[in-house]
Amino acid sequence: MSQGPSWHCDWNAGAPVEPEVLERFVAVERDCPGNPASLHAAGRRSRAVLEAARGDVAEALGVAADDVLFTSGGTEAANLAVLGLGDPDLPVLLAPVEHPCVLEPASARGCVTWRVDRSGAAVVESTDAAVGLVCLVHAQSELGTLQPVAAAAAVARAAGAPLFVDAAQSLGRVPLADVLESADALALSPHKCGGLRGHAVLVIRGGASALRRPLLRGGGQEQGMRPGTQSPALCAANALAITRALEETERRGRRMAEARAAFLAGLRASRVEHHILTPLPTSLPNTLMIAFEDVDGRSLLPLLDLAGVRASHGSACASGSPEPPAVLRAIGMPESLQRAAVRFSFGWRDAADELAQCGRTVGETVHRRHKKN
Repeated sequence: MSQGPSWHCDWNAGAPVEPEVLERFVAVERDCPGNPASLHAAGRRSRAVLEAARGDVAEALGVAADDVLFTSGGTEAANLAVLGLGDPDLPVLLAPVEHPCVLEPASARGCVTWRVDRSGAAVVESTDAAVGLVCLVHAQSELGTLQPVAAAAAVARAAGAPLFVDAAQSLGRVPLADVLESADALALSPHKCGGLRGHAVLVIRGGASALRRPLLRGGGQEQGMRPGTQSPALCAANALAITRALEETERRGRRMAEARAAFLAGLRASRVEHHILTPLPTSLPNTLMIAFEDVDGRSLLPLLDLAGVRASHGSACASGSPEPPAVLRAIGMPESLQRAAVRFSFGWRDAADELAQCGRTVGETVHRRHKKN
């Protein structure tokens, strides 16, 4: 491993936990050992903490407390929505910009597909096909492209179908007002914004009654749609993470944009040939997908790791796949550039001067790779 400087450039896979969030988790875990479904005093105390966390999330988002369901992660939240919302006998309308946790359950219902433009944005158009659900991610996880959610909402209304939005990458990075106004359901992933892993939020307008069935059987928790003992500690800690992220979105977004710009300046100073695939004016402020000429992106990652740079080839959930991110195929990227792609994603804690050095280190690493070839 590198003994010199190191940079975490994989915030889209997960952000470091905020200290106050971890402190909240430890305090609740210590002080509330009861099962929140138990009727004794310890159980009632845990239940009170759980419901206070639900209320905090609801207040921060401007929704009703009954609209907030706690799940084990963004994947479960998306599966609950995609498999449970709308007419199950009709297909899902979406684009190949979605995370696999949306694409795979949608395939079980059948799909009607929008095309994608060169920036990685869905070309949202009305359809003559009958559809039971419309899905559109708010921010594409690999390119970082922001999607036309309001247009998708209009199509959904015209089709008489609900709209589900995966907002996992957006939380604390870009405003969510348009999503909250447009979506019938949305998923939030707190570990992307300084929360803890293994926990997420599914917001459904009108509550769980809009869902057709639970994925699991065995209990009545979360309005009968998510059986299993809830963790008051996770709920309380991540409610704090979500609240802080929403309060600080503007500041965090500005810091991340500054970090990305500094990284790019350092990379350009190294004079390594590269192609920026992320549409910078219409993307998350922290995301940067780059293709380096004549370098395989996956083979570059271990060299970057040795140099102290932690980056990725795409979504962490697909990191075991030898194939490039599907979105690059969808936008018509030449295969050589698809395989050369590396995703860098930055955080609100990153200092611009440090990221400039990181960019130079990436360029130097690519130069060394070229010399070996």
